[in-house]
Amino acid sequence: MSIIWIAGWPHNGSTLLREILQQCWGIVSHSLYAEPELEFLFGAQAAEFGQDWGRDPVTKRFYYEQAPEVHFIKTHELPVDGNPALFVVRDGRDAMTALSRFWKLPIRNLIVGQNCAFGGWSNFIWGWDPWGRPNTLLLRFEKMVRDPMAVAGQVREWLDLPIPRAFTDRYVENQKVHPALYNGRVDIWKDGMRPVDQDLFWKCHGAMMERLGYAK
Repeated sequence: MSIIWIAGWPHNGSTLLREILQQCWGIVSHSLYAEPELEFLFGAQAAEFGQDWGRDPVTKRFYYEQAPEVHFIKTHELPVDGNPALFVVRDGRDAMTALSRFWKLPIRNLIVGQNCAFGGWSNFIWGWDPWGRPNTLLLRFEKMVRDPMAVAGQVREWLDLPIPRAFTDRYVENQKVHPALYNGRVDIWKDGMRPVDQDLFWKCHGAMMERLGYAK
């Protein structure tokens, strides 16, 4: 076990979790994707690791699985192995609203799973099955926002890490650097979803919302 996945549908909160890992324990995480927009948070490797991985993902995964040190790697893909995972979920309405703003896509497309390389929100979560998949810790974006140290406590217990250092939420500062990426947090769907979109969302994703305990 030398890979721990940081898994989540796009804009479900994996970047905030990576910030918590970095601040609380100095854990350097990576991403399967070249993300130059995150260089201000994670340095040049924010783009370099993903570019390198993309050249030969099968060989790279084998290499990191055999490495002596643990690598925390962000993914939006469905699971391809049994490596442990920190799995982040967010109210699907907020996730789709945030991704719609960032990708400049109609939210209706995301609701029905069009134009998203990573598939639909519900199918992605069902695919990972964080309740039944072994070695998987389910974390809530809303809790990370409300009480990041409580989430750090969950991660610490699960991974048997040292006592975490204090976490400073830099959302306001990060938003100034990259407002398109940091485009809202909790209940942003209330300003981003028309009633007709909300109706469609619940038809498509009501079962998963109920499974996760999110209310209308």
